[in-house]
Amino acid sequence: MEPHVLQRLRTVEVLRDGAGIEVVHASDSLDALMTWMRGQDRSSWPHLLLIEMLPLAYGERERSAVAALRKAGVRVMLVSSLTPRGAARSLMGAEFDGVVSKADTEETLLAAVAEVLVGEEYVTELARAAVAPDPRMPQLSLQEAKVFELYVAGKPIGAVAESIGVKEDTARKYLTRVKKKYIALGRQANSKLDLARLAWEDGLLG
Repeated sequence: MEPHVLQRLRTVEVLRDGAGIEVVHASDSLDALMTWMRGQDRSSWPHLLLIEMLPLAYGERERSAVAALRKAGVRVMLVSSLTPRGAARSLMGAEFDGVVSKADTEETLLAAVAEVLVGEEYVTELARAAVAPDPRMPQLSLQEAKVFELYVAGKPIGAVAESIGVKEDTARKYLTRVKKKYIALGRQANSKLDLARLAWEDGLLG
C-alpha cells in the first residue's frame, strides 16, 4: 500500500484549486510515471514533475530517471522531509530544478512551483536550513549515510550490505569511512554504541 496517498491527493488538490494548474498524471512511483509517459504523445507529457522522495530512497535508478526526464525538457522539483541530513545534502544540487521541504506551507509550495515553471531554480529557506552544513557533522556520501542509518538501527553488517545491494566487505568499508570522518572531527566513533549516539546527537535518523 502506498504510504503517502493522502499527501499525494492533497498536493494534486492544492495545485489544481490553489493555482489552476492542470495535473495530467499522478502516480505512486517514478516507474509508474515513466510507463504512463511511454504510452502518451510527447505533447501530453508534463512540464513539471513533483517527486516525493526520502533521501535514502533516492538511488542510481531514480537518479537516472530524473536525469532522463530533465533531458527531455521536464522540470523536476523534489518535495522531501530531507532527513537524515547527511543523505539529504547529496540531493541538493543541479539535478533538481527546485527543492521544497515537507515542513513548508502550501503557499510556499505554490510559490516554488510558479518559479520553477518559468525556468527559475528554487530552493525554499526551510529546505536550505534542513541541509545546512554543521562543522561538527561529517560530509557523508549517500551510500555511507545508508550504511550508517541501517547499522545503527540494529541491522548486522551482512544485512546492511544486502539491503543496499553491495558486498559485505564494501559495506564494511563504507562504515569504516563513516567512523574515520567522525574521528577526524574529534568525535569518538569506535563502537556501534558510539555511532548510535552520534546519529542521535546529529539528528541523522528521522
